[in-house]
Amino acid sequence: MIGVLAIIGILASVVSPRVIEAIRDAKVTGLIVNLAAAKTAATTYYGRYNEFPMDGTKLALTPGTTSAWTRTYGSTVLLTTNTTSFGDILVSEGLLENIKSPIGLSGTNVPSFASRTNATVVSTAVGDFPMIFCRVITGTGVDTFIGAAAAKYVVYLHVPGVSLNEAASLKTKIDGPFANEAFSGGAGGLVRDTVAGTITGSPLIGGGNCKLSVATGTSGLAGSTYNVFLFVQYQ
Repeated sequence: MIGVLAIIGILASVVSPRVIEAIRDAKVTGLIVNLAAAKTAATTYYGRYNEFPMDGTKLALTPGTTSAWTRTYGSTVLLTTNTTSFGDILVSEGLLENIKSPIGLSGTNVPSFASRTNATVVSTAVGDFPMIFCRVITGTGVDTFIGAAAAKYVVYLHVPGVSLNEAASLKTKIDGPFANEAFSGGAGGLVRDTVAGTITGSPLIGGGNCKLSVATGTSGLAGSTYNVFLFVQYQ
């Protein structure tokens, strides 16, 4: 009996980390699937209207009416023009079923649109539930998404509160592998905070179409969480 229990314990210690890793990988893959759906929705919208409306400039309408639409995810409130994101418009028009993420936070705190309506860089003050935004981004190279170096407007998916391992896995799947020292080395560690206009940390981390900024804790340390910004489309 003791021998059997010992064998079970050994197997559990070997298998459990792999099971946890497989679950995390499945969740990250699920977010990438949602990102692909967002890309399709944004492309369809552009084909229909020949533009991407910047956040806070166009009201989401209830289908078939001229009435304001009520958000069905995160903060479920009746929207006004200056609190409507591009993602709200995509969902209200039926181009997306919803905006959700299998990783990160799923709260109800409304983001501040005042700092985003006329701003020229991606803001990190973006609420605590996944949303799709459209706004102006200035700069070139590592200061913007690699897929939108010469863009006027950039559409991106924001996912808040992602864990260290999830952020690293997502970054690797979207932008490719990076050196382990990028987690803890330099002023920014895992994060090259170009999304807020400040260039710190590893240049490799800052490149690509998956941007990260520290949400809580210290970059690269266990228990830290990250805001994730994923490139969707540009105009």
